[in-house]
Amino acid sequence: GSVDKKNLTTKTFQTPWSLYKWDGTTLGSDGLPVLEGAIRSNFTDPRLRQRYESVLNTNASAMLSYDKTFASVHNFGALAGVTRETFEGENFSAYRRNYISGAVDQIFAGGTAGQETGGSAYERARLGYYGRLQYNYKEKYLAEFIGRYDGSYIFPESGRFGFFPGILLGYNISEEDFFNVNAVDFLKLRGSFGQMGNDQVFYNGALQEYAFLSSYGFGEYPINSNVVNTLRETVLANPMFTWERANNLNIGLDAGLLNNRIDLTLEYFLNKRDQILIQKTGSTPSSSGISSLLPPVNAGKVENKGFEFSVGYNGNASNDLRFRAGLNGGFAKNKIIFMDEVPGAPDYQRQEGNPIGAPLLYQSDGAFLNAAEIDANQLDYSAVTGQLLPGDMKFVDFNGDGKIDGDDAVRSQKNGTPTFNFGATFDLTWKNFDLAILLQGATGAQIRVQTESGDIGNFLQYDYNNRWSIDNPSSVNPRLASRGDTYYTGGNYGGNTYYMFNKDYIRLKNVELGYNLPNAVLDKVGISNFRLYLNGLNLATIAAQDVFDPEFNSGSGQYYPQSRVVNMGLSLSF
Repeated sequence: GSVDKKNLTTKTFQTPWSLYKWDGTTLGSDGLPVLEGAIRSNFTDPRLRQRYESVLNTNASAMLSYDKTFASVHNFGALAGVTRETFEGENFSAYRRNYISGAVDQIFAGGTAGQETGGSAYERARLGYYGRLQYNYKEKYLAEFIGRYDGSYIFPESGRFGFFPGILLGYNISEEDFFNVNAVDFLKLRGSFGQMGNDQVFYNGALQEYAFLSSYGFGEYPINSNVVNTLRETVLANPMFTWERANNLNIGLDAGLLNNRIDLTLEYFLNKRDQILIQKTGSTPSSSGISSLLPPVNAGKVENKGFEFSVGYNGNASNDLRFRAGLNGGFAKNKIIFMDEVPGAPDYQRQEGNPIGAPLLYQSDGAFLNAAEIDANQLDYSAVTGQLLPGDMKFVDFNGDGKIDGDDAVRSQKNGTPTFNFGATFDLTWKNFDLAILLQGATGAQIRVQTESGDIGNFLQYDYNNRWSIDNPSSVNPRLASRGDTYYTGGNYGGNTYYMFNKDYIRLKNVELGYNLPNAVLDKVGISNFRLYLNGLNLATIAAQDVFDPEFNSGSGQYYPQSRVVNMGLSLSF
């Protein structure tokens, strides 16, 4: 068990500060410069803010295990345990300003005008029982059953506890007497199915708690010319919700081939999450007045499936030359099976059937080259802008109704997560030399990048070189915007394909060459190890675009770039 206790007290007392300057000419009677001061802080009176916080977390666990072998071939194991966790906390804060002087830094000495007080408290608890049964016969047939019975304070009593079972099976085919394949040294099939539960539900920027009770929050509102404390409903009750469930299926194969020179792993996985706790905001009109108060309901469904592989080759050309080459990769793609959406939305805008987080985008179709092209335009842009200008971005009329509006946005088939990640390694030793190489890459991801450039800061070199201008009109690239002041960089139409960047890449991530002095030399000088090495990081990259680092995830374009680094050094041990 464990106990974690924390008390935190903060006190911030601020007093106005002045900046003094000399006009360069005025001197006092003592011949020293006369300085004139002016308050430069963004406040003119002292102010104090204090906060106290107390947190107490406890964890009590007990576990019992049993292992037994029968007749030298039957191996049995059992485990049972229980864990209870509690989380308690409280805090309060106070703020006053308009102190007569800065000599007394206590709350009582401040003025009452503009004073603030606040505070909150919480109590949380979880209780979980878990167990495992294992059996294997001669390491040939393997079976394991696991289960959890968890309870959470998040849910009402009727759905507070959930049971989450799992089963794992393995079959070492190569251990069978009948298995006699010269090229196959080891072969194992394995599979598993299990459930996992989740009670951590976040939306609207907060953990959703106690949604099974109608709760109220405090506020303030002017009534009869007086500001009074008020109560308001903060959430609608739902007494019928419970754990989210993830159903995980995994099937794999492990093999060793050609005297174990080749090792191979293949794996298929399917993850289906149901009973996902969501708000039904799509089917609840905002005019109802309750769309922001909706409780979580077990309605969402998501699927994630894919495969992983790993293959390696171990080579020994001679006693002096040994090497290993490996290749690995994984493909995974998720899609939304059910998400409460706005009724009547066209199929090409729906989230269902598409990856989680796939954006809704207008299809960029180049730029208006000049005023003559604007005059010849047949599409109605009145819902987008009151006036088209040369260099403005064109959009595709996706639904073919002759106008550009919200019905022309299309749900993307990609999000910011790669669908395929891969890597390759190569390790070689020859006498006292060693070499290690790592390559990595990913495909299937995209990111929207739009910097806040213009009168706030510089434009990107890419945007500057690829832009419409009077001297260099373009029918492909639009004119530059200052801090999103065009319809295609800000507002409802800022989400478009022009600012989506492909993140596909392959990178020579690391190379290291080393040399170890022979033992015969080391023994003479009393050193146990002496190694010289030269390595490089991020040496080369092939990417679908060269504007941004393909590994970055900053939509603003602001990130610390990965550096190409070359090191030389030695390691010495006595």
